[in-house]
Parts: sequence; structure tokens; C-alpha cells
Amino acid sequence: MKVLEKGPGWSVKQRCTGMGNGWGGCQSLLLIEEDDIYVTSHTDCTGDTEIYYTFSCPVCGRETDINSTTLPMGIPYSIRQTALKKYRNDCKRKIR
Repeated sequence: MKVLEKGPGWSVKQRCTGMGNGWGGCQSLLLIEEDDIYVTSHTDCTGDTEIYYTFSCPVCGRETDINSTTLPMGIPYSIRQTALKKYRNDCKRKIR
């Protein structure tokens, strides 16, 4: 099979709001691509851990959690899995 024209890949427009990270984002409108997304987490006092798909603003450096329920198709499964694998590998390195 030959690739006649490579597709643009996945991307979504998001504003830097700081949502989930103390707010205070600069409100820049950004085109977020697959490699921009990483996982952050929060563990509460009962030990329950929630994960979030996050990006860092190149303008102000503030992290913003992506609210995937507001995206038309959500974050694709393959992108979520890639981000989770990186997160788990980072956690293993920290434990050692």
C-alpha cells in the first residue's frame, strides 16, 4: 500500500484555562495534538486515584486538564492509552 497523502492526525482546539490545576490560565487558544497530552493524577485521602488528560500551555506554562466530555468525539482511545503507558512508566521509574 502507498500513502498518497498523509492525514493531519488528531488535534483539538483548547483554551488555556488552568482547569483542574488552580485555574489562572492565560486564555490562549491552542491547537493540542497527540504528543501534547500527558496524564496527571490526584489521590484523595481514601487512596482513590483519579487520572486526567492534561496539556501545558507554551505561552504561560500553566497546565490545563482536558474535559473530554466537551469534545465532539472525546480523546481517541489510542491517544489515551499512549498517555497512560508513559504515565505508568514514569511511576515505575519514581518507585525504583
